[in-house]
Amino acid sequence: MTSADTPTLSPEVAPALARTAAQYDEVPYQSHPFPLTHPARLAAIAALFGLSPPEVRTARILEIGCAAGGNIIPMAMHLPDSTCLGIDLSGVQIEQAQRRADGLDLRNLTLRRQSVTEIGPDDGPFDYIICHGVYSWVPATVREAILRVCAERLSDDGVAIVSYNVMPGWHMKRVVRDSMIAHAAHIPDPSQKIAQARWFIEFLKDRVPQQTPYGNALRTEAGFLANQRDDYVLHEFLEDENNPCTVTEFVLGAEKLGLGYLGETELHTMIAETYGQEIAVALRQLSDNRLLPLEQYIDILTGRTFRQSVLAKAATAARAQRALDTHRLQQLHVAGRFTPDSATGKNGARVFRDSSGRTLTSDSPGVAVAVEMLSARYPATATPAELAATAGRWAASPAAQEAAVIDALYRMLNAGMLDYYIEPVRTGSASAARPQATALARYDAAQRVTWTANLRHEPAAIAPAGHLLLPLMDGTRDRDALCTGLLQALADSGTNLQRDGQPISGDDERRRAALELIETTLQTLEKTALLEPDAG
Repeated sequence: MTSADTPTLSPEVAPALARTAAQYDEVPYQSHPFPLTHPARLAAIAALFGLSPPEVRTARILEIGCAAGGNIIPMAMHLPDSTCLGIDLSGVQIEQAQRRADGLDLRNLTLRRQSVTEIGPDDGPFDYIICHGVYSWVPATVREAILRVCAERLSDDGVAIVSYNVMPGWHMKRVVRDSMIAHAAHIPDPSQKIAQARWFIEFLKDRVPQQTPYGNALRTEAGFLANQRDDYVLHEFLEDENNPCTVTEFVLGAEKLGLGYLGETELHTMIAETYGQEIAVALRQLSDNRLLPLEQYIDILTGRTFRQSVLAKAATAARAQRALDTHRLQQLHVAGRFTPDSATGKNGARVFRDSSGRTLTSDSPGVAVAVEMLSARYPATATPAELAATAGRWAASPAAQEAAVIDALYRMLNAGMLDYYIEPVRTGSASAARPQATALARYDAAQRVTWTANLRHEPAAIAPAGHLLLPLMDGTRDRDALCTGLLQALADSGTNLQRDGQPISGDDERRRAALELIETTLQTLEKTALLEPDAG
């Protein structure tokens, strides 16, 4: 339900939060799913550290700063036995979220216009607390309240994620923020403020001194901003509050309130060897191989500007087993998509490359079988056990091949080449006789929005054809019925199918073109994890 009342805020923070609410009411932030915040991912991280995270399917989940529900609504939809609460200061965004939740008939989600400072003993405990895109953008009192809520309202084995802008890397972006504010802060109208801020940065980038640290920093950030949405520019660079901190400051602040630092949502960024063997040796020496100093030195080395840090209660975090091992990996469900290189490695070893260019090299035939199986299964997951078993099935030495597969998966995990979850991700096939799109995708397509959330909790685009086809894909129609429905929807909307830019004439030709469009759309829906798995 949505609270119709204005939140009651403490006097010292009320004015600042009122301004923040007004800014987001006037220019709502585009609200999307954040894959790394999903409880299935957070639980997997906890499990890798040897902890026992709460059951995801029945979890109590809190999102602080839920905006229009782009993150919490898909969670509630795909975890129907969970209990979810989303809060946000912006009444406009909460109303948007409520309309979508009502349209989906979500009974396990409560939405409130509320400040995190008002979360108290009557709320929670929560198994998973998500605070994405809030911490750096609120006053110090509210930042402390966020951490206090995590400390006090988490269940004993619960997990929280908090994202924030990071120093010293954000210093470079601050050059642009300070310049934009100096020029445009006085402009009351948001659209004019954004336009003027953009114009000023474009003006500066070609006029600041060439080949100087200042000029290079400004031009780099100007190029980045040119490709960003207006709502992002306004809320990231032109709001009153943007308070980056070091990871050391963040973790010490969390510890002060009874929390412990588990790690980052992208665990491979914490591994010194990610940055090369020579650098790893130096990082470990500089940090004395201690967790927090190592993280701080990594930020200084990489210029990282943003973190998504995973927290737990101090007593829980103290039990974390920091050395990752293959046994705990085998509890998870993994996914990945890889392309074999045409060139081979040393002694004929196979080389597999992910979309980011990271590689796995192995001379094990079993590893090649497992990686190819993992790629074929994508976007769904597989377990390490089934990958290993498949690799060893026809091998002369099954045990050796199975061990090689587990070792390869462990190396891929450490390199950031795998997605991993505590629960399986199951997706559907385009070849299903009566394809069924997810209920969320069908609803969003019927609303004519241009994106939805898929079964991997990722943003997924909805093409114009999807607006007509997805609502029909409820699992009751075969290809023929889908074709009839699509042609009727096209006729109702006054739209013609075209080929080579020309309208298609003739019933048979139109039907043939509609069937082609259906197949193309189904292939896309399969790849983007928008089809439900076969119930059988």
